[in-house]
Amino acid sequence: MASSSSVKTTISNAKFEVEKFDSTNNFGMWQCEVRGVLSQQELEIALEDKPSDLKNEEWKKINHQAYSTIRLCLAKDQKHSVMRETSAKELWHKLEEKYMTKSLENRIYLKKKLFRFKYRQGISMTEHLDDFNKIIADLMNIDEKINDEDKALLLLNSLPDSYDHFTHTLINGKTEVKYDVVSATLMNNEYRKKDKKAHKDSSSDALTVRGKSDDKKSGKKILF
Repeated sequence: MASSSSVKTTISNAKFEVEKFDSTNNFGMWQCEVRGVLSQQELEIALEDKPSDLKNEEWKKINHQAYSTIRLCLAKDQKHSVMRETSAKELWHKLEEKYMTKSLENRIYLKKKLFRFKYRQGISMTEHLDDFNKIIADLMNIDEKINDEDKALLLLNSLPDSYDHFTHTLINGKTEVKYDVVSATLMNNEYRKKDKKAHKDSSSDALTVRGKSDDKKSGKKILF
């Protein structure tokens, strides 16, 4: 079975793709991308009430096109619950109510997810930052604001013990810490590690080749 990341739909006349929403990917990001497609097709007006100066037939056509575009961007399993909807605006709102609820239960769930967020062994720092930002985006979508310093501190708190020296060096002597600075420094740190490893590997290969060459010149046999 194909993963959600591999299931995409290409919107006609558009220069980009929208990942189909299957309830496991980020709804807020999906919604932003679909709105962009509707805007490009000049159909975003269908998400609002019908303008009084627009003829019924023209409005019907716009609504149908917008509705069809939204449905095309939904995975098959997500279409069942909205099959009876015929209005682009109502379809849009129904999806929001289902996946972007602002209930107390949802707020508690997302905040717990943020406060308990930890680095998963073996993933890259880019993936770690993406996972963190997705939780922040989900909270923003339900009007929950996390101030910049709290974001930075929560990100630092999510790092494994091996980053303790990194964290101490980053905050030492500072009275405040900014999220953009922390995330950029983490990425730069990972790039330096990769460059150092690549340089070490290439130096090791060069020494091995040189050693074999010297052994051949001296007439020595290389035993394995």
